[in-house]
Amino acid sequence: MDDTYDFKAAALGIMFSVDKYNTDISTSQIAIIDTFFDSLKLSDQGDPVVDLLTYGDLMNMVDKNNRWVYQGSVTTPPCAQKVYWNLLMTIYPIKQAHLDQFKA
Repeated sequence: MDDTYDFKAAALGIMFSVDKYNTDISTSQIAIIDTFFDSLKLSDQGDPVVDLLTYGDLMNMVDKNNRWVYQGSVTTPPCAQKVYWNLLMTIYPIKQAHLDQFKA
C-alpha cells in the first residue's frame, strides 16, 4: 500500500523579520500584518485569541505558491510524525514592538 497520502497534519510556517524582509511587500500588506498582530493583544495576560477575520486576511495575503514542503514532525508532545510542513519563502515584516510582545 502506498502511504504517500497517509499524514497526520499539515502546518504552515510564515517567517517574519524586523529588518531583513522582502522589500516588495506593499503598505496594504504591512497593514494586514500589523492588524493581525494587534488583534492578538499580546500585551494582555493569558493565551492570545486569534481573531478569525484578521487571521483570514493574513492567510489570503501571504504567498503560498512559493514555499518549501517537507515531511517532518511537531516538536511538542505527543510529537506527531508525518506532518507536512509548508514553509513560505517570503519573509514578511514585523514591527519591533510586536516582536517584543511576542517574546514576552
